[in-house]
Amino acid sequence: MDTLEVIARPHFQKADLAWLTDIRARRAGSRGPPYFTLVFHGTEMAPAAFVEQVRTLAAGIPRIRFRLRCALVAPEPLVGRHHVFLVPDEGFGAISKLYDALHVGDIEVGLRFDSAYLPHITVATTDDYAAARKLAQALNLGGVDISGHIDALEVERRSGDVVRKVAEIPLVKTGWFG
Repeated sequence: MDTLEVIARPHFQKADLAWLTDIRARRAGSRGPPYFTLVFHGTEMAPAAFVEQVRTLAAGIPRIRFRLRCALVAPEPLVGRHHVFLVPDEGFGAISKLYDALHVGDIEVGLRFDSAYLPHITVATTDDYAAARKLAQALNLGGVDISGHIDALEVERRSGDVVRKVAEIPLVKTGWFG
């Protein structure tokens, strides 16, 4: 069954992007650049209608600058895994408000009621809590500090392990330099 999602694939400094991509590949089994998931699968809408609704809901939302300075362990008890998330301390509110703005009307079906939304980039996944905690602690004590910005949203269609970008929706430039 195909599903539709909305992600934000941030822009990072070249060295930070390389580090994030590497740690995610080695420790989380994730291929490709990092992203924030904003609308999880769950809606039964046609792709064109979904894209149009996301475009309408995102209209007027400004680009978001953020900083990842905090790592935390997020347990996933149903499958016995633990994730290490990098969470923005700057931009947290803006990303959370974007998440809320996108969950209106038919897309509201995609809301996850089992846990609160936490803007994050996953950098590790393990079934060993102690290993997850040790990595999060090392990142926090090591002074992780990664700046980025979100300029657009991507609508993706997932069919099993195959992911295809359906549309890109730019956020609004603000000020002289956007």
